[in-house]
Amino acid sequence: MAASRPAKSPREAVNRKVGGKVNHFFDLFRAIPIGQFMAIRLKAFGKKTVRNFARQGASMTQPGKTLMQLREAIDDIDDRIHDLLMARADLAGQIRTAKQRAAGIEGGDMGSAYRPAREADMLRRLKSRHRGDLPFESVARIWREIIASLTQLQSPYGLYICGGADLMAFHDIGRFYYGASAQIHILDDASAVIEAAASDPLGLGLLPFPAEETEPWWVQLPGKLENGIAVIAALPFFRNLEASGDNPSIVVLSHAPFEPSGDDTSLIILESQTPLSPRIIEDVFSELDFSVSVIDHQRDTTNAYLYLIKLNDYVAKPGDLLARLKQNSSNMFLNLTLIGGYANPISEGTSI
Repeated sequence: MAASRPAKSPREAVNRKVGGKVNHFFDLFRAIPIGQFMAIRLKAFGKKTVRNFARQGASMTQPGKTLMQLREAIDDIDDRIHDLLMARADLAGQIRTAKQRAAGIEGGDMGSAYRPAREADMLRRLKSRHRGDLPFESVARIWREIIASLTQLQSPYGLYICGGADLMAFHDIGRFYYGASAQIHILDDASAVIEAAASDPLGLGLLPFPAEETEPWWVQLPGKLENGIAVIAALPFFRNLEASGDNPSIVVLSHAPFEPSGDDTSLIILESQTPLSPRIIEDVFSELDFSVSVIDHQRDTTNAYLYLIKLNDYVAKPGDLLARLKQNSSNMFLNLTLIGGYANPISEGTSI
């Protein structure tokens, strides 16, 4: 006679029967190496349960379930989400330890853990696979807090923002994108933000997006590039273009590198001995198959004409671009300086 199978606990029964949207949240953490994840949480889930949790795709709401059963299912999902968060935090701690070890061996520092290009790629991927009634904006808010909190665990950093009329907007956006634990330092003006961010290897400087009506802080950046500071992100990353216009509201300065995300804008300062119309600049770049627009223009201390342009692509080698421009424009431009750039925002839905 075959041995009888032990009765399943209520939680085991829920694990077998509940499907649905839970797999969305699990996939947020798919970057965790499966071997490490299994080692951390195998006893909590069991191999079969983890596999089912990752792959189930049926609706969580099933006909015939009692209210108590549905609530128990929700409690079980909450526990699993919590376990995944703790597992991810554990891995963030291991990354920090590995970076400290590497920095000690190489004689350097850990550097900033903030990588906006990678975050942009993650969020675009998640948005492309998102489905169901839960708005993706809500998922993005949850995800931003997770990223910000775990980045702080790896390498704590502060924010430097401008005071003035836009103080509350800068404060709120900074708090949303960089987490409740980030320290915010309020400074007098854009120049002070640039100086503070340049002197802090881990800090982030938040500045208004350049425009003719704002302080032309961007003319100071070429002199700070040797310090390793540059524009690496723009906020908000989720924008309603009809409400916010063509440009972001804020750019972010950091010692972290400006890296390609697959859909980017580069910010470039062009120097010329003579005044140029935006149309002339746009036409010259168009001949090289680049789409650009002039954001602002100023005169420097030598009376040269400076033009800040945004180029709709990632520029890896500004020297090569300058050489091509000079060849196609009879040396119209004296110099070209890349001051950074940002991952282009997700522009559907509500700005967050």
